[in-house]
Amino acid sequence: MRYTHGVTHNLTGILALILILIAPVGIAFAEKTPKTYPLEGKIVATGLDEYSINGSKRFTHTYTVVTDTKLYLLDCGKRSFFGSTGEECGGDKKLQIGDVIHFRVEKGTAYIPITEALSPVGPAKQSEQKLRILSEELKPEKTDKP
Repeated sequence: MRYTHGVTHNLTGILALILILIAPVGIAFAEKTPKTYPLEGKIVATGLDEYSINGSKRFTHTYTVVTDTKLYLLDCGKRSFFGSTGEECGGDKKLQIGDVIHFRVEKGTAYIPITEALSPVGPAKQSEQKLRILSEELKPEKTDKP
C-alpha cells in the first residue's frame, strides 16, 4: 500500500495558515464602531417644505437647529402617501421647538439617534434617522450695540 500524504498535507497546512491570518481581519470588520453624534443644537423653529406629486402640493416637516457656531435648516423628508403633509421626525418622541438634539453631519445629511418601540410590549430599538440639510450657515454674532 502506497501512502501519498505530502501534497494533501501541504494544501491543508496552507489553507489553515490562510484562515488563521484572515480571521482577525474578518473579526475587525464585523465589529462596528458605535456611531457618535458630536454636534448639539436646539430646535428654534419648525416649518414645511413644499414638493409636488402629479400637480398636487405636498409638504415635509423642516426644523431650524442652532448650534454654538451654525444654523441648520433640516428637512425630515418623510413624504405623505395620503393627505398633504408627511410624518414628523424623531421616532417615538417627535421633534419639537425647544428640544436639544445631538447629531452628526455626513455628505449633506444630518443623522440623529432615535428610539422606536418594536411593539407596545416589546423592547425599544435604537437607530438613527437622516434629515436632508437644506441650508447650513454660520450663526450670526450678537451685537451689544444700542
